[in-house]
Amino acid sequence: MRRRWSWVLRLFGLTLVSAGCDQRPRAAWQEEAVRIEVDSSTTLAGTLAYPTRARETPVGAVLLLGGSGAQDRDGTRLELPGYAPWRELSDALVASGLAVLRLDDRGTAQSTGQFAGATTEDFARDAQAALNWLRRHSTVDAARVGVVGHSEGAVVALLVARTDATLAALVLWGAPSRPGREIARWQREQLVMGNRARWPAEEWATVLAAADAQADDVARRDPWLRTWFALDPRIVARDVRTPVLLLHGENDQQVPPFQADELAQVLRGAGAAPVAVRYFRDTDHLLLVDHDGDPQGYVRLAERRLRTTVVDATTHFLSIHMAPQ
Repeated sequence: MRRRWSWVLRLFGLTLVSAGCDQRPRAAWQEEAVRIEVDSSTTLAGTLAYPTRARETPVGAVLLLGGSGAQDRDGTRLELPGYAPWRELSDALVASGLAVLRLDDRGTAQSTGQFAGATTEDFARDAQAALNWLRRHSTVDAARVGVVGHSEGAVVALLVARTDATLAALVLWGAPSRPGREIARWQREQLVMGNRARWPAEEWATVLAAADAQADDVARRDPWLRTWFALDPRIVARDVRTPVLLLHGENDQQVPPFQADELAQVLRGAGAAPVAVRYFRDTDHLLLVDHDGDPQGYVRLAERRLRTTVVDATTHFLSIHMAPQ
């Protein structure tokens, strides 16, 4: 299981399914349970939410894609009760007039299929199947469909956009611009060099070299890790032309913040327009208020709702680029 290699996988964090409590206010929208067949062994279960008026006049729609680790449709984490980012964002987007599709990952919660061994490219195929289904739904304007992706989900969004030129907009949260091998190395450097009591400076080179070797050994046996280590988002981004908004926490210690600008530069050079980047102070990789961003401190965070400014920025960008033509 990926949990055994959490020291390697600090980039995205392992997310676990939990039920969570639905404390959303009532509004003029509908929700329906959906099942989307990807192949003979994989069916994705989820929730489609949409304004009631969409039954008469189809609306733009957004697919939400979470980060690595098996996630349910709300993006909940067992170790962080109250954290349900996709449920929060869905409510805001539907209130703005858009439909939203959020899904349990393959092999997770109510979805069938095999999660273990699945790669980022497999998740991209799942996402494309979901987008194809979404465009056929009676409440959705097929010409106005977008994606919000977080962390690994941001890379999945880029993979889909590379071949799906009809996407209206992408919003990428905490998106990496480098292959996973580079980011995992950077994370280990922060971990080792930030704890001098455990690892004196003279031991850094030896400790990091041993960790690199162990990570490469794991990658040879783990399809997901092998793919993540090799997949370069910059290469993928060269073929993306969709309008993109990149949002990044300044205190992100899982994906270096400078990578948002690096990815934006590649997207602009490829002809994607517009491409915007926004950073948020005192904000971590989970887009929560966090004054240091250390993933080991997530469990101590008192505020577990998304920053309002992140939700507002996402909603504003999508509302502009997915407006009726």
